[in-house]
Amino acid sequence: MLRNIMNALFRSRAASTGFSLLEIMVVMAIMAMIMGAVGVGFMNYLDKAKVKQAAMDIKTVSNALDLYKSEFGKYPDGLDALVQEKILKEKKVPKDPWSNEYVYINPGSNNSDGFDLYSFGKDGREGGGDDITNWEEE
Repeated sequence: MLRNIMNALFRSRAASTGFSLLEIMVVMAIMAMIMGAVGVGFMNYLDKAKVKQAAMDIKTVSNALDLYKSEFGKYPDGLDALVQEKILKEKKVPKDPWSNEYVYINPGSNNSDGFDLYSFGKDGREGGGDDITNWEEE
């Protein structure tokens, strides 16, 4: 009799060890929500990192422009002069993190340094609140 009870217990347990389709779907839905939240957070982090990179590039190029002025007595007509005079170590003027050219205007109208240097930001167009400039602090 004990043997029959044990066999019945093991058979019922063996038959119920799998997951139902509903349980699997619920777990998949929870995993999708978690991955969505993590993905959004990661994309926001990447956007912030690109803005910081653009601000650092603008600071680096601004310093190179100041060095050019101290050596030649005036700011250059274009950023390519920084590469030609080997003031920037790169072989070409860097692009912003969104693969657009930095905008250099000499003489500038927004900055007391004498030139305007900026990136149009993520949207690639002037304005829109995402421009990174050398005259406004982040």
